[in-house]
Parts: sequence; structure tokens; C-alpha cells
Amino acid sequence: MKALRITAEKFLELLNKKRSDPNFTSKIHELVTYDDVPEPELINDNWVKIKVKLGGICGTDIHILEIKQSTYQLNFISTPAVPGHEIVGTITEVGANVKNLSVGDRVLIDEVLSCEVRGLELCDACKEGDFILCYNVDKGDISPGFMMGFCKDTGGGWGEYVIAHKNQVLKISDSISFEDALISEPLAGSIHGVLKKIPKENEKVIIVGCGVMGLCSILALKAFSNCKIIAIDTRQSQIDLATKMGADEVFLASKSTFIRKIARKLGVRTVSPPLQDPLLVGGGADIIFDCVGIPSSLTTSLRLVKPKGTLILIGQPANLELDWTPLFVKEITVIASNTFGTEIINGEKKRTLQIALALISSGQVKVSDFITHKFSLEKYKEALEVASNKSEHDSLKVVFEFE
Repeated sequence: MKALRITAEKFLELLNKKRSDPNFTSKIHELVTYDDVPEPELINDNWVKIKVKLGGICGTDIHILEIKQSTYQLNFISTPAVPGHEIVGTITEVGANVKNLSVGDRVLIDEVLSCEVRGLELCDACKEGDFILCYNVDKGDISPGFMMGFCKDTGGGWGEYVIAHKNQVLKISDSISFEDALISEPLAGSIHGVLKKIPKENEKVIIVGCGVMGLCSILALKAFSNCKIIAIDTRQSQIDLATKMGADEVFLASKSTFIRKIARKLGVRTVSPPLQDPLLVGGGADIIFDCVGIPSSLTTSLRLVKPKGTLILIGQPANLELDWTPLFVKEITVIASNTFGTEIINGEKKRTLQIALALISSGQVKVSDFITHKFSLEKYKEALEVASNKSEHDSLKVVFEFE
């Protein structure tokens, strides 16, 4: 089959070049190779094979390709791996122990490779449904990898076929398209963050960054709370989408004046420290969802959150140089939200991905605006360029599409 592949050795080679030469910049496609590779085979009778229909490109993928990702998790991956963890497709082969799935089923994959997938007794994290925190992502029936796209045995969404354990696979109803089903994955990530601290009706919430995760966070907030939402982004097209998704107020973060405008909206004053953007004094947002995870977004988030407010990290930060003084001075609570697992809804435990898929299937959440570009795998260089330069190409979610 055709697939893109990545190796840890190549990543470290490019990382060393970048660290030794401040002017070195790798091409966005330099880390991956386009190859003919063997189709992944079922690990045992509890697994199924899926022909990929759509494989998404997410922000974390781009950070890896730009050699901006931390090496923190390198011990928990195996390569050569086919990247891509946002995956929908059709089942083509079913193991003998799989009873509730059939060849031809349209499915969405929960990408996390936790204890049950690995054929292991559940660790303490997995018992709680915190599968992304699994203790055993380097053990069991498959090679190391905390999720698909980072394990050499399973394949990933940037290849024609993948395999998945039966408990990773969710059926897609006939009423929902593959395109909409794919957005269940980032929506689940935002739901996981929102449910960590559901805003009260009178609380002020700010979304910093209106890319895929920011827009999904607006949808999740609308589904689970009645709070007032302010959204911020540097692109007008994203601000327009934020309004469409339900944000009550939007601000274009093109100049530092937007901070003063938000302060006036919140009824608080600002001061301007030397050589820094303004900061709010005596108030601010109760909860900030930072959906980018880069120094500029986090700097803005720390300025806008009120004393003893909460900063929820939806966008994944890595190696950052950042002034954390406001965090200390304002006694801000930081909550990290990593992928998803299970949630408690009305006293019932449900997988986050099931919640997201149900919201989309029911029509309560509309996601048809998310996928802006589709590419065949052979056009991967163009696809990665469009995904990594969203302002230039006015892109949101870019996907690989397979026949």
C-alpha cells in the first residue's frame, strides 16, 4: 500500500541540525517519505482491518513536521510509523473474536493505544477511563506507541490501511458523512477540556485561537453550558467562523489594542508594563481556553484571565520561552487537557468520542464547515504546505482522501 512514513532517527537528525544552526529550517515535508509499504496485519483475533477513507492532518502533526515538538514522548513511540490519528474508513477484515463489527461497516477510530488494546490487565489510569494516561504504552501485544500514528504496527491515517483493536472502533451511522464523523476526533478533545470545568452561566469565558480546536471548544461550550463566549483569533475568516459557531463576541488579535477592547467589554482597566502588551487589572475572564499552545497565545491568555481564574490548555505546548509571572502573581489555576478518554454525563460514564459522535449525528452540533481541503496522498507536499500555512491558503482542516 502507499503511505507516508516517519522515523525517530530522521526527527532527531533534523532536530540536531536545528539546534546547531539557528538559521536552519526544514521543509514541511522533509521528515516524511512516500513509500510502498506492507499492509498492516491483524495482531490477533480481537482486531479488525480498515481501509482509510479520510486521514486528518492536525496541529500536533504539523508541530512534529516543523521539528517543534518535544522529545519527551520519544520513548513511547516506535518507527518507522505511518502518521495520522484522525481516521475514518470501512472495515475490510474482522478477527474471529469480533462480534459487533462486520466487513463493510463505516467506522471512526479511537486512536489511543491503552492497556485493553495491548492485551494487558488494566492499569490504574485505564481503570478510571483515562486511557491517554495509560502506564503501559510500551508493553503488550504491539510495539510502543501512545496512539495510532506513533506505533509502527497499527498504521496511521496517512496510509491506505490501518488495523485497530475491536474496542477502538465506533460505527458511523448512515445519517452522518465520513467528513463530519472525522471532526468527532477534535470535537472530543475539546469536550474533554470543557468538561474538566464547565463554566457557570454568569462566568466569562474566552477562547484564544479559533482554529479547529478553538472552534470545537466553542461548540462544546454551547453544548454543555450557557456561558458567554468571547473568541479571539488573528484571522478574520476564523473570527467569522467563531461567530457562526456561536461565540457571543469576537475580537481580531491583529494589534495589542484588542486587549484594551476586551478589558472595556469586561469592565476592567488595563496597564502597560514597559516593553510589553497591556494587561488587565482587577478582573478578567473566569476561564480561558488556550487552543493554540504557543508563546503568543499563552502570553495573551495569562493577561486576560482574572486573579484566581482558570487557564485550560487545549492546544499542546512544547518547548516554550514564556514569561510566567502573571501565573504566579494572579494565582492562576492551570488545567491541562490531553486528547480524551471517558466522561461522566448525568451520572453515566461514556467515552468522549461517543459523546462527540452523538452530538454530530443528532444535529445538535454542526461541523460541515471544518474540512476545507482534500488531497490524494501522492500530493502530500501540497497538502502539508496548505495545512501548515493556513493564513496564506485560508485552510482549516486539511485531510488526505483515499478512494
